[in-house]
Amino acid sequence: MSKDGVPHPGRSVLLRALIAGVLTIALSATAVASTVLLEINDVVHEFVGPEQGRTAIDIPEVTRADAGDPRTFLILGSDARYSDRSLKIKPRSDTIMLARIDPDAKRIAVMSIPRDLKVAIPGAGTGKINSAYEIGGPRKTVSTIKRLFEDATGQDFPINNVISVNFGGFRRAVNYVGGVYVDVDRRYYNDNSTAAPGEQYAAIDVQPGYQKLMGQDALDYVRYRHGDNDFFRATRQQDFLRQISHQDAVRELLDVSKRKDLAHIFGRYFEVDKSFVSASNLIGLAKTGLFLTGQKAPVNEVRFPAYEAKDPAIDSSLYVKDSSLRQAVDEFMTGKGSSNPRRVDAAQAGKAPTTAKPKAKRNKPSSIEGLEQAQTEGENMAVIVESQNTLGFPFYFPSLRKTGSRYADTKPRVYSIRDGQNKLHRAYRLTLYAGAYGEYYGVQGMSWRFPPILDDPDRTRDENGRKLMLYYDGSHLRLVAWRTPKAVYWVTNTLTMSIPNSRLIAIAGSLRRLKS
Repeated sequence: MSKDGVPHPGRSVLLRALIAGVLTIALSATAVASTVLLEINDVVHEFVGPEQGRTAIDIPEVTRADAGDPRTFLILGSDARYSDRSLKIKPRSDTIMLARIDPDAKRIAVMSIPRDLKVAIPGAGTGKINSAYEIGGPRKTVSTIKRLFEDATGQDFPINNVISVNFGGFRRAVNYVGGVYVDVDRRYYNDNSTAAPGEQYAAIDVQPGYQKLMGQDALDYVRYRHGDNDFFRATRQQDFLRQISHQDAVRELLDVSKRKDLAHIFGRYFEVDKSFVSASNLIGLAKTGLFLTGQKAPVNEVRFPAYEAKDPAIDSSLYVKDSSLRQAVDEFMTGKGSSNPRRVDAAQAGKAPTTAKPKAKRNKPSSIEGLEQAQTEGENMAVIVESQNTLGFPFYFPSLRKTGSRYADTKPRVYSIRDGQNKLHRAYRLTLYAGAYGEYYGVQGMSWRFPPILDDPDRTRDENGRKLMLYYDGSHLRLVAWRTPKAVYWVTNTLTMSIPNSRLIAIAGSLRRLKS
């Protein structure tokens, strides 16, 4: 795969900020009726016009939504570059995400469609779904998705608006909000220095741990493809969406005083369909904005049930069964069923099992099924950190870990991080390979006691004398945290949340210090 072919699913994570910004502009104008049309015209000119050098995308297949009704957005991330345009190279969409905002249900649903999905492309035979963009741009992508879903369900699938962004737009938009704090599950690294031209992937070096990613690093992170697949990219993309929604800078975008600047930045870096910038649609978005700005709605992440071919080395396409797709569409439209993406089981999907890394020697089992004792390995990590004497707060390690897992590195990552007020804090990260392809979980410690990721816990409970804060995706526990007077600590589940709730809580409860 060439460098240009690498997907970047996570650029669609700016959907919430994009919509919120447009809605705020419209909402601010409703105070005085005579101001409404003026403000909306200003918004339209920020998205399309002579300065932007482009017009809105003509997509007759989109469906008009009435004010206050649920809205389904199609977000496309293309690999379009200026150099490609000069060479007349057509871009492909390597991010295809659907997002549905339902004010009445107080719910936001997100579903990523893998770029390698084999589909029927209207008027062009069959191929991977990302080639629809190359053939006919956003309009052909819309018609392809509608046909895919409607053939499976037998019902109309309305797409109300389309938003498109390219590499440069994503980088600049992330920089505009001051970067994004992300809980990175493992090290993402690729160096093309020894790779043949046809085997190059995007270069990247992002370390594990909670950190702020600026534009290029954020793009590299969400585009990562080397040694990964569409299932993990989709979950990483949706996790990025969750984390960006907690950023103070994104919340501040709702400040009325910034409405014109916000419209300008998104008008410059994003393209939209014609109906998006109509006065009636912006007024309808304004009503939806009352929901976005006044509710802390959960982001319901719906898994797209694709599966690999029996021999992915020969056939790199992904496939989907109509029955599975019907269920996923129902979850997306109504909120029924599981709310977090799950990796497709090889036996259920009919794909060949992936070869995992060699199994490490098993430790002694704990009294809790599925966990093993890890006291010795944790103490070894603690000795390394305490001998350096640079952390500045107590180092805790898990004395229990998932059975069959092991530390991904020979020592913890100890580093510094600046908070939203630019104050410097110390931090560390322990990364553990969970024993299956692409599965990592981690232990994080920081002297920054109130990072955005820990806002609004879903529940709290006492465990071994600690008040644990629990954070869920649907019924699945994704993070367990607890605070001390000097620091905060948490345990994160794998991207696919493969560690059961009770075991993740037990791992968090097992954190302890090195005996003096």
